[in-house]
Amino acid sequence: MPLLALFWLFALLTAGGHSVAGPSLAIDAGADNHPISAYIYGQNFAASGPAETQTFAHEIGLPVDRWGGNSTDRYNWQIGAWNTAADYYFENIADCTQWNACGSWAPSDRGYRRFVDGDRALGAKTLINLPLTGWVAKSARADHPFDCSYPKASFPNQDSFDYWDPNCGNGQLNGTKYTSDPATANVAEDPRTNAAFFSGWVSDLVSRYGAASNGGVLFYELGNEPGLWSSTHRDVHPQGLTYDELSQKSIAAAQAVKSADPSALTIGFSEWGWPNYFCGQADIDTAGWGACNTTHPTGPDAAAHANAPIVDWFLKAFREASQQQGKRLLDYLDVHYYNQAGSGDPTRSLWDPTYTDPSWIDDKIELIPRMKRWIAANYPGTMIALTEYNLSLPSAGAQMNALIQADTLGVFAREGVDLATRWSLEADGPLIPWAFRVFRNYDGSGARFGDTWVRSTSGDQGQLAIYAARQLNGGALTVVVINKTTDSLTSPLSVSGFALPASARAFRWSGEAKIDRLADQPVSGTGFTATYPARSITVFELASNVAPPPPPP
Repeated sequence: MPLLALFWLFALLTAGGHSVAGPSLAIDAGADNHPISAYIYGQNFAASGPAETQTFAHEIGLPVDRWGGNSTDRYNWQIGAWNTAADYYFENIADCTQWNACGSWAPSDRGYRRFVDGDRALGAKTLINLPLTGWVAKSARADHPFDCSYPKASFPNQDSFDYWDPNCGNGQLNGTKYTSDPATANVAEDPRTNAAFFSGWVSDLVSRYGAASNGGVLFYELGNEPGLWSSTHRDVHPQGLTYDELSQKSIAAAQAVKSADPSALTIGFSEWGWPNYFCGQADIDTAGWGACNTTHPTGPDAAAHANAPIVDWFLKAFREASQQQGKRLLDYLDVHYYNQAGSGDPTRSLWDPTYTDPSWIDDKIELIPRMKRWIAANYPGTMIALTEYNLSLPSAGAQMNALIQADTLGVFAREGVDLATRWSLEADGPLIPWAFRVFRNYDGSGARFGDTWVRSTSGDQGQLAIYAARQLNGGALTVVVINKTTDSLTSPLSVSGFALPASARAFRWSGEAKIDRLADQPVSGTGFTATYPARSITVFELASNVAPPPPPP
């Protein structure tokens, strides 16, 4: 063979252009059956996003949309304003700016109402975050000058000032953070002392949209990332969070919600990440990170609470309050989870008890099983939520990040997550919507992944991941296979517990802005063998003429 031909053959092989034997895949449709919650396919701020976001949300039948994040933790529903906090110069801004509609904004208009209206137009349920820092914005200006927590008149020397509003500074000088008067730009609204502010908001929503049980707002989140209040919202909450503050505020807010709408569902804890799952920020400030043992934190606040991890204490406090009042006050345990590593297989930290996360966490996170253990030990019956999550790898590129997202949705379905709303980041790239389409519209005509999980296993989940589910309304079996590698893999797939058709509809996403319809996949015996191109997602739809099984109990 000529030298040039040998060169190109070597290049083809090393680029992964050839097919190699992949791991065996197996499905048992009669095993591990459990419902898959539609709420795992949620988003944040879809109803207030650009036109293409709203079009995408409509296309996939967005099930739930969250009004949350840092800005909502100081939101004043009575005047329609939030404070930007440490994200941008601690400024009060009218919510009409979010919609670029301040010129036509009537005095009675509120951003949260337009948000709910948008969700109703999409057919999505709304999740609203309640502001539990203890303070909310006191003014709602649509343009500069804004009220802010660190005005230049009071703090003339600061590291920086807002270019567009030079009166407002960042509240620090040479790394030293200033102490402000919270009342400079905010008013006190603490659920422990003024439950009416919170029940009033829920009552307002019920009066406009009906109770949750009748199509109104279904979900209320009890604060946002409380462990970070002393940094993100340090102008009003400079002290680190304690066990008692978290449980007392959360329970008081939950009581306010349930009193105004008993059919509404509450979502709580909502911590930002790993250390604050176990320690209150007050202990981190006092005793350092070393006090955050995952089973026995040792800071002074933890010691005053039986050295229990703060999430355990939170759940027990809710269980006791619920028993006292004869009704459930917390419906979902929620954590926020962002990939902290720059490499590796980030979805494994969601479920794999053998996987040590390669980030600064350097521990076996196994997040979803861990959450289930917290609940079983402290407040059985509580559901699982991740109202902010993002597992993208910053340097992986758009195609790989879409594969990671599809893998994440498969893990959520398999592991029994009850609600998840994704938070977008710049590192994602433009292809994330295709990961959702794989599960919510793979044929372009509304075909969706099944709603009842069936056992589906791979000989090597890190190479070739497989997720399968049945459709209760038609009995079809849908199978998603994700090739995470740079090789084309050929693998056998065996199926049991399901009456196999002669062929399966097949679809594939290969990194472009489309999902291709493939030739039907022949099926014989107990399954079939197929080839999965490098870094691709393949969907098989196997129709069945056999009546579907009854819903799981």
